[in-house]
Amino acid sequence: MREVRVTRTERDGALEIGFRFKSLDQLLDPDDPSPLPTREVTEFAEEYIASYLDGCNLKKIAGIAVGLPRESLTPGEAALLPEAIRRHFSFRIADLDDDMRVSRREGRISLALAISNATVAVLFVTVFAGDLEDPLVILLTGLVTILNWVTVWDTYEYFVYDYRREVRKRRIYQKLAGIEIRVEGW
Repeated sequence: MREVRVTRTERDGALEIGFRFKSLDQLLDPDDPSPLPTREVTEFAEEYIASYLDGCNLKKIAGIAVGLPRESLTPGEAALLPEAIRRHFSFRIADLDDDMRVSRREGRISLALAISNATVAVLFVTVFAGDLEDPLVILLTGLVTILNWVTVWDTYEYFVYDYRREVRKRRIYQKLAGIEIRVEGW
C-alpha cells in the first residue's frame, strides 16, 4: 500500500508539514543506482508532496519533516536526504520551465487560431447575412460557430486554467527546492 501519513504542526504562524513514509523505497527511487544526494525521489513521493502543498498557503510553510522507519537509514544517509529532496525538486524546475516554454508556444498558436476563426466568422456573417434561408448557408454558419466556440474555449482554458496551474506547480517546486527539511525516524 502506498499510504503516507501527513501531519501539520503550526508554531508562531509558521507551518511544518510531516510526511511519514512506510519505507525509503517509497520516497527514493529504488531503481536509481546513484548514491545520495543525487538519487531521485519517486514519482509517487514527488506528486504526493507537491499535491499536498498545493492545498496550503506556501508563504506559511516553514519546513517539512520526512519520517522513515529508523532502520531504513544510516545517520550519514539521513544527513544527505534533505539535500537529495531539494536537489530533485531543483532539477524538476528546469523540466517545468521547458514544459512552460512549449505551453506558451501552444498558447500563442491557440490565440492566433482563435483570432483567425473569429475573423472568418465575421467575414462569413458579413457576406452571407442576407442569405440565411439557404440550407447550405445555415449549415456553414453552424460549422463556423462551432469552430469559433472550440478555438475560443481552448484559448480561454489555456490562459485561465492551464497556465495558472503550471505557474502554481513551479512555485511549489521552488518552495521545495529551498525549504527546511528535517528527517526523523519512527
